[in-house]
Amino acid sequence: MIIAQLSDLHIGFSGRGQPCLNLKRLNQVLASINQLRRQPDLMIISGDLIDPGTQWAYRDLQRALTNLNIPVFLALGNHDRRAAFIKVFGDYRLKDGYLQYTIEDWPLRIIVLDTLDEGQHGGSFCKTRADWLESTLNEQPRRPTLLVLHHPPTPSGIDWLTARREDGWVRRLTDVVRAAPNVKHIMAGHIHRSFFTQFAGVGLSVCPAVAPQLYLEFDRIDPDKADGRPLLVEDGPGYCLHKWDGEELISHVNTAPHGKVLLKYTPEYQKLIKHTQNVH
Repeated sequence: MIIAQLSDLHIGFSGRGQPCLNLKRLNQVLASINQLRRQPDLMIISGDLIDPGTQWAYRDLQRALTNLNIPVFLALGNHDRRAAFIKVFGDYRLKDGYLQYTIEDWPLRIIVLDTLDEGQHGGSFCKTRADWLESTLNEQPRRPTLLVLHHPPTPSGIDWLTARREDGWVRRLTDVVRAAPNVKHIMAGHIHRSFFTQFAGVGLSVCPAVAPQLYLEFDRIDPDKADGRPLLVEDGPGYCLHKWDGEELISHVNTAPHGKVLLKYTPEYQKLIKHTQNVH
C-alpha cells in the first residue's frame, strides 16, 4: 500500500476573505499527487490543518480536499481546535475528548493520535490518551501498525522547535511504544521540514510542510536577542509518500510542483531501464 502524507497546511493564515498562499501551495501538492500514475491508497494530513482555529478555515480546507479521489484522514496539531474541527468535519468523533482513532481497511493498521494541548505550542500525551493507545495496540498485537501524530516525540536538533526526551508526554509515549512490537513506524510533522530518526526503537519520519519551510540552522537561538537569522523560507511545498511492502515502510520526500522534466521513458531510453534492472 502507498500512503501520501501532508502536514502543516496552515490554511487561513492570511485571514478570512484574503488570498491564501498556503491554499495555493496545498493545491499544488494535490495536483502533483493527482498526476501520479500509481495513486496512493489514502492520504493522511498530520496536523496544523488551519492557522486561526476557526470554522471558516476548516471549510476552506474541506472544499480544497474535494479535488482528491482518494480517502483522506486528518490529525490535529497545535494550531487546530477540536470544537471548530468537529463542527465542520462532522464524520469524526472525539474519544474521551481527543481525536484518536484507527484506520483498519488496509494491510497496515494505522492509529491516529492527538498530541494537541490547546493554547500551547508543544505536544501533550496524557495518561488517558496513553491508556487508549496501549489498549488499542493490544487489540491486534500481531498486526503491523503505523502511528501518526503531529509533534515528533524526539529532539529535532533545532533547539527552539523541538521536544525533549525528558518531557513527561514523551516518556509516557516511549513506554507504550517500547512495549508494542507491532508498531513498525511513526509519522509526524510540526517542524516544517523533514528529518528521519529513531524513537523507542522504531523508525520515525517527519514530513515537510505544505506551508513555507523552516530554515535549517543548528546554532542555538537566544529568545532575548533577535539576531536577524532566517526562520522561514519559500521552498516548494512538500509531502511524503510512504510505501508499505509487507515488511517495512519506505519513506520518500517530494516537493510540488515538479521541476522541468529532463528525461522521459521513451524507446530511446528503454536500454537505461533494462540496464538498471540487469535485463538483457
